[in-house]
Amino acid sequence: MLNQQTRVTVQLREMILNGEFTPGERITETSLARSLDASRTPVRYALSVLEQEGLVTGIPNRGYRVERFSMQDISNAIDLRGTLEGMAARIVAEHGLAENVAGELQECLDAGDRILAREAIDETAIVDYTNMNARFHEILIKTANNRPLTNALNLNDKVPFAGASAMAVSVHNPGIINKILQQGHAQHHVIVEAIANGEGMRVEALMREHARITKKSLDLLDVENGGRMPGLALVSPRADRIHTGV
Repeated sequence: MLNQQTRVTVQLREMILNGEFTPGERITETSLARSLDASRTPVRYALSVLEQEGLVTGIPNRGYRVERFSMQDISNAIDLRGTLEGMAARIVAEHGLAENVAGELQECLDAGDRILAREAIDETAIVDYTNMNARFHEILIKTANNRPLTNALNLNDKVPFAGASAMAVSVHNPGIINKILQQGHAQHHVIVEAIANGEGMRVEALMREHARITKKSLDLLDVENGGRMPGLALVSPRADRIHTGV
């Protein structure tokens, strides 16, 4: 059962990605609370989450603006995440996997196994898997203990779909969802095994490949929606930088 904060976050994300708001459109807590039949507290939380994901940008004393981005921005950011996370995983592997870190990673693997063993991959399962996946990546970055690398990742995550917590999937096609999540989680298992074996170069390559799961999920969504990916209305027709003007 989703709590109200999570429900509002999921709903607002879907509204933005389905093009219900135009690029550059200003949205406010009050109007969203009314349209989503929710109080302003969960709406405020949802907007803060979506700002971290790069879908909206806060405007001082004026609410938020729906961002504009390009598919090239997204593709480049996903590749960069894979490179940076690959460096982090290599550092962890070469320094040796501490017992407590190994335990935390194993908890993620076990949680993912349980989620994917459910009878239905519904909205709740997607949220649970997303949280597990974000935790898995967070552990690796934290354990690498490299501040410049962490700062670079935090900046890169401002591009929509670039962060490890971004899941570009639709609940309307459980077959596609299951395929994406099964493949991604199988890679989690292989990544942990490579780290435990101290295979730095191998796990660096594995992390770069792992990031491409996001690209695959976007491609599958594009096919599922007849060549029109949800959120296409937010994508700039030019491969330019992300729009930052107010």
